[in-house]
Amino acid sequence: MKIGSIVCLVLFVLAAGLFLAQMWFSPMEAEAFVKTMVTLVVLFVVALCVTLVKKEYVDEKKMNDYGFID
Repeated sequence: MKIGSIVCLVLFVLAAGLFLAQMWFSPMEAEAFVKTMVTLVVLFVVALCVTLVKKEYVDEKKMNDYGFID
């Protein structure tokens, strides 16, 4: 969970920084900016989903090991 949270945070900060840089300085063309932002959003969602699924699996396994779930 910790690694997934860090990855999501880094992707979010990177996207926010890129957005602000594009808004103020326009370092890349509009098409490249949109493609980059969409890529960052997709990577963020994938990292978040993997993190949540892994956490759920680990929590359920612990509950099963302790006998709380049959």
